[in-house]
Amino acid sequence: MVKIRGACPLLLVALVTSGCGQLDAMRRIDADAARAADNIAAARIPFQQAVAGERERVRAQEVGRPWLAGRPQPLSREVTLPEALRASVETALMFPGGRVDLSTLGEQIALATGIQVRVRPEALLPQEAFLPRLALAQAAVAGPAAAAQVSLPTGLHPLPRLLDMAANRLGVHWKYEAGAIVFFRTDTRVFNVRALTLKASAAASLGRAAGGSAGAFESTSSTRIESGGSDALGAVKAKLEPFLTRAGTLVANGDASGLIVVTDTPEALDRVAAFLERENKALTRRVRLMFEEIELVARNQTEQGIDWNLIYRRTRDAAQAGSPASLVSDAAGSGLGLSIAGGRWDGSAVVLKALSEIATITRHTTVPLQTLNRRPVTHAVRTTFTYIDQVQVTTVASSAGTSTAPSVTQKEETVGSFLTVIPDAQDDGQILLTIAYDNTVAQPLKTLTFGASGNQVQLQQKTVDGMGTVQQVELRPGQPVLVSGFERSQDQYDKRRLDEGASMLLGGSGKTARERRNTVVLITAQVEEGF
Repeated sequence: MVKIRGACPLLLVALVTSGCGQLDAMRRIDADAARAADNIAAARIPFQQAVAGERERVRAQEVGRPWLAGRPQPLSREVTLPEALRASVETALMFPGGRVDLSTLGEQIALATGIQVRVRPEALLPQEAFLPRLALAQAAVAGPAAAAQVSLPTGLHPLPRLLDMAANRLGVHWKYEAGAIVFFRTDTRVFNVRALTLKASAAASLGRAAGGSAGAFESTSSTRIESGGSDALGAVKAKLEPFLTRAGTLVANGDASGLIVVTDTPEALDRVAAFLERENKALTRRVRLMFEEIELVARNQTEQGIDWNLIYRRTRDAAQAGSPASLVSDAAGSGLGLSIAGGRWDGSAVVLKALSEIATITRHTTVPLQTLNRRPVTHAVRTTFTYIDQVQVTTVASSAGTSTAPSVTQKEETVGSFLTVIPDAQDDGQILLTIAYDNTVAQPLKTLTFGASGNQVQLQQKTVDGMGTVQQVELRPGQPVLVSGFERSQDQYDKRRLDEGASMLLGGSGKTARERRNTVVLITAQVEEGF
């Protein structure tokens, strides 16, 4: 007894110590969960405010740092050009007959000023070879246009003015490069296309397809939106073709660099540069999307029934009256019970069963997304479960006799939410959105029993509810738009009586069910300009 008494405090201390350790572990788990919830809220709330908050959008337009605007400007001629090409130095050029071709002009300028002059071969080609590219086939290029001449004014004039006049009339350009005056007609530039080179494809469909055996009811109704594998660099290359001349060339490989090399006239290169600047700005736009689904389900179900058991025991012929089969489920409780213990109706009993279920379910699904302009994005939250689809009983014979072995076949079902969006943000802020949404929910499995007692087989039956939409909508930045909705109401009642007009007091039961289901799909978008 002494040992047992001494062990009790030790056992108590051990239990308390282990309990304290478990409490500490639970507190740490609660603290980790609280920190995770705070981190998720800290990441989601600013994202949501940036999409739908007007104050945050206005504040984001102000930059709290010094910055410079505008393109770099070239230095003046007085700094970079030799004395003969400065605006203050006048030059007189005289030619026999007052007309001169480009090659002779270059030679005379070199003799008069001492500045070397180079004439590139393409500068001697006729101007017809550099017409806009109106057809895919290039025009036949003629030989050097040696006869192309230009008239220059007599007297003293600044040399840059004379060079500009000759270049404009002959359709060429000139520049001072590496200590020489160069006449040229084409140039080469390298442009960077700010787009992902990976091909992206998207397909969304929703509806029923025709099927079934001959003579069965068939229905075909579906919506399908599909975009093939889009090559961003190839699409930009195709758009640049009309900007080029017949003699221009364009090279764009499908590598990861995203570079395009263009050789053409300076005017065509300027058009290409202006287009690519606009295209790069559109391709690098970021689109923030806040997708919300709100579902409200309200159920109200009532069951009531009265069961009479009349047993008249005092007479020679025992009589028994039973009420109709009850609709009340086994989950219903007995609200009132009354039995008669004596007299003529000894053994009679009345039982009132009632069950009332009221359920309200609210589901609020929020999906924050961010993607590049014109690029598809898919978000999925899914659950896969198995259920018993088929049970087979196989008889196995052995020396000890015959025995049965059940064989169970299971199937899988995947439910969840699948969201696919493709935004197209325009220059004016308008957002054209292609959206495909499919939401399926599996109801609790129902068990069906087949066979006689002692040899029963149970199967599971699934029920899947779904709601989806495939459509194209127009959005305004920061404005929530209701893109889809679903509303369904269902009222039902069942009753059992001895007669259609009989009161339930004579025996019977009743069951009423009411369900209201409302679902709305909201989406808010915000555009962030690219570079």
